[in-house]
Amino acid sequence: MADNVAAVREVYELARRAKHAELRTRLHEDITWQPAREGAWKPCANAEEVVRTLLWRADANRMRPGEMINVGDRVLVQLRGKRLERLGAKGFIPRLFQVIVVREGKVASIRDYARREDALAAAGLRA
Repeated sequence: MADNVAAVREVYELARRAKHAELRTRLHEDITWQPAREGAWKPCANAEEVVRTLLWRADANRMRPGEMINVGDRVLVQLRGKRLERLGAKGFIPRLFQVIVVREGKVASIRDYARREDALAAAGLRA
């Protein structure tokens, strides 16, 4: 299960270094990525869209993982970066959270959350 955290960390590192081809191999073809709030941006429906979005966020928003919690096939990530409020983050100090599902060592889905409580519930840690 710690491998899931390593897989997620590697995906963000590859995005930060703009290694398109390597990043693509770490994602399932049918991966999806849902925004924190509807209409914040167009959800990603395949691996190519997710690669473009990860690369853009890593560059424009300097988005990188902070705290990570391993929950079975899911990893809860608190993101760090600039202008996170544009991506749906909320609060006096905007914070953005993700629940990332890892299947067979590859990322299968990503979902953004504006509130920690919502992300924890989605990860199955609190109801």
